[in-house]
Amino acid sequence: MRRLSGVFLCVSLLAAAPQDRKGVEIVYVDVEGGAATLIGTPSGETILVDAGWPEDRDAERIRRAVVEVLGAKQIDHYITTHWHLDHWGAIGRVAGMLPVKRYYGHVFPDAPQADIVPEMKDAWMKVSEGKRVWVKAGDRLPLAEGVEATFLSSNGDVVGDAPGTAQVRDCPAHPAAEPDPGENARSVGFVLTFGGFRFLDLGDLTWNVEHRLVCPKNLIGRVDVYQVTHHGWDPSNHPALVAAIEPTVAIINNGAKKGGTPKVFRTLKATSSLRDIWQLHRNVETGADENAPPELTANDDEGCKGDILRVRVEPDGKRYTVSIPSKGTTRTYSSR
Repeated sequence: MRRLSGVFLCVSLLAAAPQDRKGVEIVYVDVEGGAATLIGTPSGETILVDAGWPEDRDAERIRRAVVEVLGAKQIDHYITTHWHLDHWGAIGRVAGMLPVKRYYGHVFPDAPQADIVPEMKDAWMKVSEGKRVWVKAGDRLPLAEGVEATFLSSNGDVVGDAPGTAQVRDCPAHPAAEPDPGENARSVGFVLTFGGFRFLDLGDLTWNVEHRLVCPKNLIGRVDVYQVTHHGWDPSNHPALVAAIEPTVAIINNGAKKGGTPKVFRTLKATSSLRDIWQLHRNVETGADENAPPELTANDDEGCKGDILRVRVEPDGKRYTVSIPSKGTTRTYSSR
């Protein structure tokens, strides 16, 4: 695997004041189903994965999470998992509030895509000039010693496969879905490791490409925290993948009416390794049995103030705590 080098490119924070940080922190910023995940490393580096919708609300929520929760002054690494508007819309506004040192993503597709607004693409190319890198599967994020982040998927390719390998893998236990020609299947996904702790974020990667990561060989391994793929939507979260990674904790980064579907809940609940499902938002269109318990759900209503969900990994990487500061909910788990 290659290490990249050279020059690249609803929030209530009153109960989440910054503290001296020696472990890894993961902060789920509520951008109303747009997926924004902020990571802080022991050396003080910050990683933002996706940036929400093109609205001042989302940019301000991200800024406050960086400054007020992590106590940082900049974003060292910004990753766009794919070019859907809910994942990269606010990055221009964020860059106007905080320095962004490096930008990562897969190459823009040749065919026109509805969410790749020309004005936004031009603005992104301008702000990332001299600071961007096009990610390939197998690359590593250049982080300080102690934390590793390896890209497992990018632009439809997965680590270990030759570029351009067919999307469908012949594994008879699970029939393939129709090939996905869109952006979701090209999502940049990565696994982050800190001591014994492992965290998986695959963006909005869809069924067939997920399957290639675990069939015929598990290329991911087991993880402690699984950021449930694609906001917890049906075209993703292949049962073979969820079973192979054996997560202890699943966190659904969803919106009130976006993601967290009954089918995905059934898949997660059938996973014997799983101890808890946490949710950024209650799905207001489904029932209690198809949502996380209220104490494990950061935001209960559609018209919410946007409370965060937080993961704090201890300095030795052996244990981690998941919490919802606004509700006072805290649970601690052992890394495997």
